Amino acid sequence: MAAYLIGWSITKDDLAQYPALRMCRSAEQTGCIVAYNSVAAGYQQKAPTIRPGAVSVNPLSWRTDGELVPAAANLGAVFFPHDGADRKKPHYTSAQNVDGGLVVNPPDPQDLDHMPFGPGVYHAYDYSFFYENLKANAARRIQAFDKAQVRPAQ
Repeated sequence: MAAYLIGWSITKDDLAQYPALRMCRSAEQTGCIVAYNSVAAGYQQKAPTIRPGAVSVNPLSWRTDGELVPAAANLGAVFFPHDGADRKKPHYTSAQNVDGGLVVNPPDPQDLDHMPFGPGVYHAYDYSFFYENLKANAARRIQAFDKAQVRPAQ
């Protein structure tokens, strides 16, 4: 299993202070943290959700490196408008860890109407942008955790 601390900053200092904590670095790793904050390029320092020294896990690769992962890897964003119907949008955005933030490029930023921290800070959409990847990954980590358990002899 993993702790999905989406929208929360975990910093290098936090990890140094608590050495038992570690960021996830693969899709099947367990006992680790998934944390990221979605922003437009150049908005990392403008986002109040990104603390200095933040470490981000890319929900399209499940790594902390700075590789740009294309939108083709995005299984689908899901939006829940006020009418109650969910709207799934496959391949919605790419993602790249840059300077503590998860830089995204949504195709229709003008349609994103809940921006409490201003334009370019997509905190309210951290789950929505990667909903299907998060759902699939949780199942994958559960399987990995279950497989790693020692079973008593029968």
